[in-house]
Amino acid sequence: MDFIAIVRLALSILTERLMVFIALSMVFALACWTMYLPGTTRLETTALFALFSLVLLRKRVQNERETKTELSQSAGS
Repeated sequence: MDFIAIVRLALSILTERLMVFIALSMVFALACWTMYLPGTTRLETTALFALFSLVLLRKRVQNERETKTELSQSAGS
């Protein structure tokens, strides 16, 4: 198994709430790292990481919900 297949398998196993909890924990840890020794680079890194991780997570959850809706509609027809 290559790395991409392993990552896809892991992401499909994790639930939505667990993914949100992990993302928030990582953002919190990075924010603590930023507050420990403040700097412009650290602040920018934290902001970009928080933005991209939470936006990508929201997009993933939205796509899963759309897929489930499409499957339920096609099964009902």
